[in-house]
Amino acid sequence: MEPSSGRTFQSEDWYGRTFGAERFERCVFIDCDLTEVVTAGTVFDGCEFLGGRLNASVHRSTRFATCTFREVSMFDATFEHCKLSGSQFMGCALRPLTVVGGDWSLTSLFAADLREVSFAGVKLDEADFTDARLEKASFRGASLVQATLSRARLRGADLVGADAAGATLAGIDWRGVHIDAALAVTVAESLGALVD
Repeated sequence: MEPSSGRTFQSEDWYGRTFGAERFERCVFIDCDLTEVVTAGTVFDGCEFLGGRLNASVHRSTRFATCTFREVSMFDATFEHCKLSGSQFMGCALRPLTVVGGDWSLTSLFAADLREVSFAGVKLDEADFTDARLEKASFRGASLVQATLSRARLRGADLVGADAAGATLAGIDWRGVHIDAALAVTVAESLGALVD
């Protein structure tokens, strides 16, 4: 199937549509209704989603590489084993959100509200969670290598088994955060302690 390249889709009503091995490159989706859309193996490369809805959508093994999501509603969306590396989320409604596995490396989730969202086991290397609301979120077993969590609100979050090597952890209130011994060492070192 020939990819859709450089196209603009505006105010499209694709409610409940199913996408298979389709490819969209550098396309712009403006105020489109993608509620309850199902994608499987679909590719979105360098696309922009401006406004619109992805509510209750389900994405399986789909790639959203270096995409921009601006003021998109993703209420109750599901991403299973998807690749979102290099994508940016700005002003999006992201709760509740289901994430199962996948690669979210280099994503920008600056100031995002991700309370109670689970990223357990997800690759989040170099992701930006600066100023994000992460209360009661789960990063159990996730890879947060060189991620930025500056000033993120983590009270009640679960980071047991997470790899935060090289992560930026400035300005975090660690009270009520669940961590293991290995991460405790990383946190102590980030605060200037010399761990013997």
